[in-house]
Parts: sequence; C-alpha cells; structure tokens
Amino acid sequence: MSRVPLTGWKLGYHALTFVLVVGLLMAPALWNGYPLIYFDSEDYVEMAFSLQPIIWRIMTYGVFCTIAKAFGTLWAVPLAHAILTTWVLHEAVMGFIGRWRHMVFLGVGLALALFTGLPWVSSQVLADVFAGVAILGVATLAFGEGLQTWRRFCLMVITAISICVHMSHVAVAAGLLLVLVVVWLGSRFMLRMPRPRMFCPVAAIVGGILLVPLTHQLLMGRFVFSESGQVLQLALFIQNGMAKRYLDEVCPQGADLEMCEHKDELPRTADEFLWGPSPFNEMGGWTAMHDEASQIVSGAIRTFPAEVLQAAWANTWEQLNSIESGEDLVPMTWHFVRTQLRRYPDEFKQFRFARQQRRPPIDFFAMNSFQIPINWGAELLTPILLAVAWKRRDRTTTGLAIIVVAAIIGNAIVCGALSNPHDRYQNRVVWLALFTAIIGAVRLDQRFAGQRRIAIRMENEALAVEAARGKNVSS
Repeated sequence: MSRVPLTGWKLGYHALTFVLVVGLLMAPALWNGYPLIYFDSEDYVEMAFSLQPIIWRIMTYGVFCTIAKAFGTLWAVPLAHAILTTWVLHEAVMGFIGRWRHMVFLGVGLALALFTGLPWVSSQVLADVFAGVAILGVATLAFGEGLQTWRRFCLMVITAISICVHMSHVAVAAGLLLVLVVVWLGSRFMLRMPRPRMFCPVAAIVGGILLVPLTHQLLMGRFVFSESGQVLQLALFIQNGMAKRYLDEVCPQGADLEMCEHKDELPRTADEFLWGPSPFNEMGGWTAMHDEASQIVSGAIRTFPAEVLQAAWANTWEQLNSIESGEDLVPMTWHFVRTQLRRYPDEFKQFRFARQQRRPPIDFFAMNSFQIPINWGAELLTPILLAVAWKRRDRTTTGLAIIVVAAIIGNAIVCGALSNPHDRYQNRVVWLALFTAIIGAVRLDQRFAGQRRIAIRMENEALAVEAARGKNVSS
C-alpha cells in the first residue's frame, strides 16, 4: 500500500528537511572552501574531458564527472553526490518508517552528519560515496514499503548508477544479489524470513553491473569490466608475501617469468609496488604485466591455498577494523594543480586557498576519536537488532539488517582480501550500521507505541462495557 501523499505545509516542511540534509552532506566541502580532492580525483576529472581510458580506472565515474564539465564547475560533483545520497536516504526512511517520517529523516541526516564520515565521503571528487548508496538502494528496493512506482523507478536508476561507478561496488552488488536469492528461497520455508521484492533490486543490480562493460564498449570499443584487476591482485600478493614465496618456489626451476629477475627487489606494500620506486614500470607496467600477473596470482593460489586463504582472512579482518575518516585527504599542493589549471582555471584560487591545501593538514583525530567508537557500537548493534527483529517477526527490519550486515562483510572481503585494506574503503559503508540501528530503534518504538494504543483502547472499551452493564443493573 502506498503512503499518503504529502500536501500543503507538510510538503514544504519535507522539502526543507531535504535541502537541510543536502547541506549537511556538503558541509565539509563548504567548510573547506572547495570540493575535497583525493589522489584518484585527477584521473576521473581528466577522463571527463578526454573520454579516453586510463588502464587502472574504469570509465563510468569519469563519465559521471562530466556533470562538472557541463556546468563549468567542480562544485557540481559534491552537489550531485549530496542530492543523490539524500534522495536515497529519503526513500529509505519513507520505505522503512510508517509515522513521523519527516522528523525521522531529518534526525537520520543529523546523526549521519555528526557521527559518521558520510559528509566527508560525499564532499570528495571520488566514487566512494556511492558504495553505501548502492547498498541502501538495494535494501530499500527489496524491503521498503509504500513507495510509488515512479519513485521506485528513480531509486532503481540511482542504485544502478551507484553500482557501476567502481568495480568494488559491482562485486559487492553481485554478492548482494546472491544474498537476496538465498533470502527469497528461505522465505518459502520459514515464516519469519522476510520475502524480498525481487524485480526492482535485481534489475538495478544487473543494470548497474552491465553499465560498466557497455560504457567501455561505447567509449573504448571493448566489452570489458576492467583491464587492471590481475595487476591489482598481484600487488596485494606482493604485500602479503605470497608473490615472493611463489617466485622463490618456481624461479629456480626455470619459470619463464620476467619478475624472477626482480623478486629480491620487491617493495613491502602494494602501493609502493604500483606507485612508488619499484621494478613495476621497468617490467612494462600495467599492460605488459597483465598476463604475467595472472600467472603468478593463479600459481600462488594453487601452490599455497591455505596460506592464501589465511592472508585473505587477515586482510578482511584488518579491513573490517579500518574505519577512520580522512585517509589521504592531504594538501594537494602539487598533485592536482596541473589538472585544476587546465580544466577549471577560474576556480584555481578557490582550490589553492582551500583549507585542504594549508599546513598543517586537516586534523581528523578529534573527529575520529568519538566517531569510531560510535560506528563500532553500531556495527555490533546491527546483528543484535537483526536477532531482535527476527524474534519479533519484524520482517522489514530483518531484511534491512541482513542486507547491511552482508554488505559490510562483503565490502571488507572485496576491498581487503581481493584488493588492499584501506580506511576509506570501510569508512564509506560503515555509516549504514548507524542508519540501520536508528531505523530499527524507531520501528521498534513505533511498534510498541502501536501495541500500547491498542491495549489502552481495548481497556477503555472494556471499562465502557462494564460501566454500561452496571448502569443497566441499577436501572
């Protein structure tokens, strides 16, 4: 059943809360004086203008950044982030909450702005904000109630866009598709299990996944997802020692690998191998190393399966615990300057005098000191909330909690075990735990309030009947 449409002052108040949440999600960029720039931002801004591939990036977020090119300002990117994120938050609250929705929506916006790093993620020229948006979009399409058809369609489009802008989002979304199938099958045998709506979330996930190779086919002439995955996996194996161990095993036996000549020169971290002084470029870089990287990775997995699994578990656990805000938001006094001057020269003064470029750099210690315990608490509370909702047969909260728990773990696996643990990878999705905790608490309170109202009404009716009986007897 659809919710009653908002009219009059309620519609105006609702619109005001929407604008306020958009402002909250843009607050770090406004405070900074310019959108926050990450090291990867340069590549995406350049792709927005050239529409030419960069082998270690997928092009979909570069296409998204053409919105800044169209408006002639990089401010368009964090504004688009904030509007799309607020829209999905709004639809999620509308789908999961029955009463006082506008108040809950504003409260959720305030809580996420104060107690999570979501506004800082939203204010960056980076695809990270869409990681959590995609997950919440899938959960709302599957378990949200009362959304009109046109709103579901808009939510499907935003969710698909959120999935396609980064390969890690694609991987997590594919995992959520399997989770939805399992939950749907389970609902046929267990009455407590929520039954998800399948068409809309499946369409959004499949559409988002296919947008990646379709975009590459249109712009590059190649129907591919990524041309750098094997090299990135090799870098991770270098970091956890599996590559060196495999090379020590096969190189003395005459393996035809160029890396055998450099196995004793390998750096300690994946980032140093790819971006620092290492033999990587000497061996041909991303293109030349693709096939050899695949051979080394697959060979290490076959030769040391238990050790690779142990390293993957360690990386996943490290990623789950890495949730700090502000990773690598350092002064860009050299990295982004040329791109800024070439693409947005009129905004160079804003960029140059933004707080991000000042010394000392932005200090996130105070913010992380209270946000991290809150987010850890929310992550611990979400499985408990799932158990309570399951016991009380609250299928909507159960479905939301299942998706969020699965996505947080899945994101840690994809970014930790398959890529390289970084705080920003988990920070971009951990806010979903606090969102779920708030929604679950509100739904539980409203459910108890509804039960209390029913009990009071029944008690009043019983007293009225008793009074009527007494009056009849006395007469």
